[in-house]
Parts: sequence; C-alpha cells; structure tokens
Amino acid sequence: MTPKELWQRSIFRWPRKLAALGLAFLMWIFVTGSDTTIAQRSMLVPITVEGIAADLVPIGIPEVAEVTVSGSSQRLDRLRPESVEAVLDLSGLSGDFTAPVSVSPPQGVVLERVNPAEVLGILERVATREVPVTIVHLGAQPADGRLHSLAEPDVVTVRGRSARLERVTQVLVAVDARQEQSSAAPFAADATGRPVDDVAVTPNTVTVTTSVERLLVRREVPLRLLPLVINHVGEVVLSHETVELVGPPSVLDQLDELVGAIALPTERPPPGRYTLAVNVATPAGVSLLGEVTASVRYEQPNMVP
Repeated sequence: MTPKELWQRSIFRWPRKLAALGLAFLMWIFVTGSDTTIAQRSMLVPITVEGIAADLVPIGIPEVAEVTVSGSSQRLDRLRPESVEAVLDLSGLSGDFTAPVSVSPPQGVVLERVNPAEVLGILERVATREVPVTIVHLGAQPADGRLHSLAEPDVVTVRGRSARLERVTQVLVAVDARQEQSSAAPFAADATGRPVDDVAVTPNTVTVTTSVERLLVRREVPLRLLPLVINHVGEVVLSHETVELVGPPSVLDQLDELVGAIALPTERPPPGRYTLAVNVATPAGVSLLGEVTASVRYEQPNMVP
C-alpha cells in the first residue's frame, strides 16, 4: 500500500473515528476517576448484647461477628468497625435460645452477610452470696512479730452462675506484709486458693490495715557460774542450774547458755554460809524471769603461828 493510499484510508470517515476515540477517552476518565466504583470489605465488629434480665447471664455468645459490606471503594476505605453496630437482642428470652445478630451499617453501605447470622446460647440464672474476706500476706514476714490485719469491708458479695458460685469457698485479697495500709482487688477462690472465673466480687477494692505485734517467747537456758577468785571460800551452790528467759525468738534461738557472777560483799564477812545474789548478763531485749542466788560458805582463815 502506497503512502497516499494509507493516508486516504486513515482519513476515511474521520468524524466517526474521532468520536469513537473521544468516547473511549471519556469512559477511561469515568472508570479511573469515578467515586462509584463498587467494592466489598469484611471486618470484625463487637457484638452488643441487649435485653438481658438482671438475674440472668448469657453463655456461649461470641465477642465479635464478621460483617461483610459493599459500597464505593472510597467509602469503604474510610469505614471503621466502630461505625458498624452488631446487636444481639435477648429480650424476653431464658434458658436455651437462638437469636439473630442484627447489623446496622451506616448510610451508603450495603450489608452483604453476617457470620454468625444467629447465635445459639444459654441464659443461666445468677445468684449472690456474702463471703468473708481472707487476707494473704505477701513478702517477708517479721521474724519476731505477729501480723494483725483488718479488711474494710471484711465481708463482700459474690455474684455468678449457680454452678460457678458453688465452687467459691473464700474471697482472698493479697497485700504486701510490709505496708501498714494498702488497697487491692479481692477475688473469689475455691478451697485450694485457685481463682474461680466468671464470678464478680463487690466491692472491687478492699483496704487492708496491718500492724505488727511484737512476739515474745519463753525459753530455759543453762547457767554457768564464773569461778570466784578470792580466798577462804568453800562450797558454792547455785539456786538454779538453768534460768528462764523471755524475749524475741530470733535472739533466744541463738543462746546456748548464760553466764552469771556472784555479787560479793565489799568486805569479807565472818565465817559461815551466806546467800548471795547472782548477776546474770542477758542480751538486749531479753529479760530474766525470777532471781538467781548462790549459797556461799566462808571459811575461817588459817592462823599462822
């Protein structure tokens, strides 16, 4: 084909060809720039439960539903899960139930499907019971003291399904033994101290005040008498071979014996037997119960001719 024939063919019916080219261009502009491009999107939406009687609790309800919607692509790109509402209305129901999940999409968005579309569950009766609070001390306990703690309130209310509530034997609150006052959340527990799930405790905070009572114990310890270093002393007899002490356990546990010394008079008395006090050295914080004495016999000194 010669160039002339090619040119003649290209300009043949050129108005129609130009119109077709213009129409194709307009369609391309419409497809690429239009806001009405339809798309689909799926999202997880929290399920809101309504219409539950005060003495019932639902079992087996999923937390979220998968919602699929359609609409313009730009509209769906801006859509957030919190803009879609999924409601499970249980008004007037009890026991085993089957109820639909109602979804209300925003304006301009079409609901395609919901998964699950309906929920099979159980509405169980709930009960309440009052349980005393048991305090659990955490951390190091005082070596020579006894903890005394008071909880406010000291009795709380537990609420839950009857089957769960039967497992609750105590309500525990754990606090630091070193703090005089602290607040903590109580929790329902079984006989072994394990938490029981799905049981609410009211109030949700307990204040615990702790004081330490000094702990004193009694113990009997051997007594060793220091020898006398004076002349003319004959027999020495202690009134007690052991002494009874009172003091902190940590101190008394370290004692194997105590040492005593006879309180001698400043001037040597005439020959004879005398009862003299015995001074016993005790550690700080330890007290001696009773008195200790020794029977001492003074002898006549030998006369030198």
